[in-house]
Order: sequence, then C-alpha cells, then structure tokens
Amino acid sequence: MQETSKRRKYEGATARAIQIGLFLVPVNVYWVTVVEMKYRAEATALPIFIYPIFILFCLVVFNNCLSKVWERISLSPGELLTIYSMLVISTSIASYGMLQDLFAFFLHPYQFASPENEWKELFFHYIPPWFTANTPYDILAEYYEGDSTLYKAKHLNAWVQPVLVWTVFTLVLLFMLHCMNTLVRRQWVQTERLAFPIIQLPVAMVQSSRFLRNGFLWLGFAIPAILDLMNGLHVLFPSVPYIHLKLTSISQYFAEKPWSAMAGTRLSFYPFMIGLGFFLPLDLSFTCWFFYVLRRLISVFTTYLGLTHLPGFPYFHEQAGGGWFCLFFIAIWATRKHLAFVFRTAFSATASVDADEPMRYRTALIGLASGFLFMAIFSAQAGMSIVAIPIFFGLYFAIALVITRLRAEFGAPHRISNNPSDVMVTCFGTLAWGGRNLTVMSFYQWFNRSYRSHANPNQFEPLKMAEVANINSRRLVWAMMLGSAVALIVGMWINLDMMYRDGAIARVSFFKIWVSNTAFRRLENWLYHPMPPDLLRMTFMGGGMALTLILCVLRMRFFWWPLHPAGYPLALSSSIDYFWFTFFISWALKAVILKYGKVRGYQRAIPFFFGLILGDFITGGLWMVYGVLTRQQVYMIYLNGGTWY
Repeated sequence: MQETSKRRKYEGATARAIQIGLFLVPVNVYWVTVVEMKYRAEATALPIFIYPIFILFCLVVFNNCLSKVWERISLSPGELLTIYSMLVISTSIASYGMLQDLFAFFLHPYQFASPENEWKELFFHYIPPWFTANTPYDILAEYYEGDSTLYKAKHLNAWVQPVLVWTVFTLVLLFMLHCMNTLVRRQWVQTERLAFPIIQLPVAMVQSSRFLRNGFLWLGFAIPAILDLMNGLHVLFPSVPYIHLKLTSISQYFAEKPWSAMAGTRLSFYPFMIGLGFFLPLDLSFTCWFFYVLRRLISVFTTYLGLTHLPGFPYFHEQAGGGWFCLFFIAIWATRKHLAFVFRTAFSATASVDADEPMRYRTALIGLASGFLFMAIFSAQAGMSIVAIPIFFGLYFAIALVITRLRAEFGAPHRISNNPSDVMVTCFGTLAWGGRNLTVMSFYQWFNRSYRSHANPNQFEPLKMAEVANINSRRLVWAMMLGSAVALIVGMWINLDMMYRDGAIARVSFFKIWVSNTAFRRLENWLYHPMPPDLLRMTFMGGGMALTLILCVLRMRFFWWPLHPAGYPLALSSSIDYFWFTFFISWALKAVILKYGKVRGYQRAIPFFFGLILGDFITGGLWMVYGVLTRQQVYMIYLNGGTWY
C-alpha cells in the first residue's frame, strides 16, 4: 500500500507531462506575446488567465476522447494539472507586468531623451551599462521603427548581455518566491485550508469525466458564447448588432458639481467575472462594491467641500498602501507559530516532517538567504546603497506575500500600485536616496509596477492543486522552474524578433510605452524637484492601516459583521473600477441562491457559473486565435476603449 501511494504521488509531474508542458510553453508564450502586444488582449491583467484555461479545455476534451479509444495512454488529472501549472507560470512571465514591461524599459531613456527633458544630464550616468543594449543610433531606430531583423550580428551582440543578465535575475527572483511559498504552504493549505477560488475551475475540469456532461455547465457556457459570437461578428461586419458587455460610462448622469466627481463611474457585465465573483466569499464581494460606492461618494463630498485643490486628496492610493501593509502584518501574525515551527524544523538534525514539502525547510531558508545575497550584490553593482537594498526588496516580498494570501483566500482581481520606490520616497523623501538609488529603482519598476500578473500566487496555487490531485509537489516545483526558464528564453526571443520586424512604436500596436514613460518622467521630477518626506500622505497611509486593522478586529469579534478587511484596499485599487458592478451582480445572485436554495442550491449552481467563465474564455480564445491567423484586430472579451493603467 505504501508503494502504491508513493507511485501515485508521482503520477502528476511525470516525465511525459513535463515534456508536453515544455512543448506547449513556447506556443503559449508566443500566443500571449503576439496577441497582447499587437492586438491588445490584456488578459494577463485578470486574476485568472484565459490562455492556460483555453489550452487546458482543449486538452481535457481531447483526453476524454482518447480515454474512450486508448485509456492506457490518456493523461491523469495530475498530469493535466502539471501541464496547466507550467502554462500558468509561463503566462505570468510573458505578461503585462513582466516581460512586456521589461521591453518597454530597455531602451526608453535613450530613445526619448531630449534637450528639453535633459535626461542625459540628469541620470544617464547612473544607468549601469549592462542593464540595457549598446545604443548606437541604428539599434535604437530599428528597434522602435521596425522593418529590420534581429538576426544581424550587431543586434545579437548588443542584446546578449542584457538578455542574460535579466534572465538570471528573474530566475533567481522566481526561485526565491518558491522558497517563500514553501515556508507558508502547510499553514495556508493544510491548517487554515484557504478556499483557492482561482483553481476551482481547472481542478473541476480534470477530476471528473462527467464535468462536460452537466447541462447547467452548457447553459452557462451558451450565454457568453452567443453574446461573444455576435460581438465578434460585429467587429468584422458592423451590420451585426453589438451587445454592450464591457465598460459603459454613466458620466452623462453626473454633469453638475459636486456629482461630477462620480463621472468616472462605469458599469460592466463581463460574464467571466460574474462567474468568478460567485466563488468569492459573500462578505468580500459585498465589501468590494460597497467601498467602491463609498469611495465615489467621498469624492463627491470632498468636491462639495472644495478640497479638490489638494493634489490627490483624499489620498486613496496611500490609504490602499496602508491597508496592504496592514494585511501583511496580519498574515505574518496569524502564521507566526507555524514560522517558528519552520525554523525549529529547519535546524533540527532528525526532523523529517518537511519531507513532503516542495523543498526542505532548511533548503528554502538557505535558498531565500542566498537569493537575497544575490539581489544585494546585483543591486549594489548597479549602484544601490546598502540601506536601500533590504528596504526595497523587503517591501517587494511583503507585497508579494499579501497578494498570494489574497488570491489563496479570495481570488479577487487586484492592482497594487504601491510599489517599493513609491513608498520609500513618500516615507523618506528623495534626498535620502539620491539619484543613483532612484535610477536603479526606476529600472526595477518593470517587475513591481502593479502586481496583477505577479508570479508568486501563480506559483503558490499549484501547490494546492498538488494536494488535491496527489501530485508530488517537489517535482511540480522543478517542472514550474524548468517551464519558467523556457518561457523566459522564448519570451525574450519573441519580443526582440517582433520589435525589429514590426517596430516597437510602429506596428506593435500596444507596446507598453506608457509604463516606462511614467517611470522615467517620475524619475525626472524626483531629480529636478527633490522632495522631503510627505507627512500628509504618510498620515493617510497610517489611517489606511488603522482602518484595515479595525475592520479585522470587528470581523473577528462579531460574526455578523458584513465588511471584510481585504475589501477595503481592494476597493481603493483601480481594478475594482472595472468589476465592481459584476461583483454586485454575483453577490446578489449568490445571496439569493444561498437564502432560498441553501447549500444544495449553491452546489447545483456551481456548474452554471463555471460555464459563464468557460463560455467567455473559450469563445474569446477562439477569436484571439482567428485574429493571430488572419493578422487582424478582432473582438476582445474584456476591453473597452480605455487602457489599463
């Protein structure tokens, strides 16, 4: 029996599953990069990625057919989830927020420096030469204008060093996140048994052959599929009616002051987000839309009082930052006993309780310490001070832990724009850091700008899937790291090939130029206008921490308390601006179902809401494939006219 159990533990991360994953990772990275950069499919800004779900659905359908013909060679649920995990992490790496942002940063200062902005005099001497490619004029011009090729000796020679530098940097960063996840896995997965709403759909897809036979699933599938089909045909043939599912402005109803402060309010009816919102806890979905509406009303009230002359008042950005850091301290406090256990186990000569962990606790701690040492040496060589380095990366990993906890517990969309450099300047001013620190931190912003597609939760959720599907988590982590290396290499190549062929600002329609422009204009402002610590913004940050803590205490003391502490900083982030009304819809539907249908009614409704997600994603994915094959703009299921910022 022990041998059988051990054998089954390896059924998921098998050699053939890893091989299939490694074959599909380049396909997935190419799809993500081309569709998002050329056709503006910013799906990687969503909490659940459309690309891995689409590929997994195709694999499940094929595997079900194969099992009827030749069951012995069909893939097991664990193998399918191993492939899915590799696809998810490769999507995160190729995403808007990782590689797509990195290629916006590489050459931006050199291309857009001018006598007017004086960037060359301000900070060029602070830029490490190994951060970017060598920059003679023709390399810059061909990168941004296109009609050239990567496969010239001068281009390849210029890019070898920065590609190698940032590939190694990113792999070390990803490994450190794996180490951090190992330290909290047992507490969050086995002790607290967090809900992991994001993984419910992929796990349900692979675990039962009856999944695709459920009538409610196909009813839910049909609704967005028909709507997306009509809207897709409308893009190609404008005579076909268009049905508004995306953001719809209601500004026309708020023309007069002070109500004009609500002019940015928009409604959306995204089917996939209604489906995903159904799996959120009722108190969280209620808190998200409640605080969003309250935020809008506060804007009206401040306009009425004439406080709009204070830039940024009432400082929602800083309040959200305080809320996130409070949630980090709460998470650490709740996990403190387990972390003490981890340290005891790591330095015990005989303990074997961590044998089933993704890595031994001692290995994870040594890996984390070694990673920090690498980051310290790397950053010090780039020019950061010995004081700035631990603060910067400490803030980065704190936010990474918060969003991982948030995703594991709630699965809500998030956009944390309180990046480390922002917080450090707010709390200490610019003079405390100097131009060299500020320049390096501005370059680092490519991997910590908004955290929406952050790798950490996408590496942690497979550890829960490993427990559900009886996959050996250690092999799964190595499979994800191997997939990450392949995704980085392929992603670097695809981006460079596309830039020189189509031109970053010529035919790469949605090259993320605004990301790097924001970072370097902010750096310009910091260097031109040195700032002291901003006590007012720090006060509001402290207020955000205090309010989050109060909400947490009230939730623990009173079981009937309806507001969840995580919903407060979530509602202050711009992601909720896109989805607050879908959360309201899913909250209302779930509340009615639970009230009148009880638990059984809720369980019977689950396939319908799975269908809403699948119908939207599969139809939207098919439109994306059609767009890539025909090289034209097609209907995208989650965008309107505006851009995500």
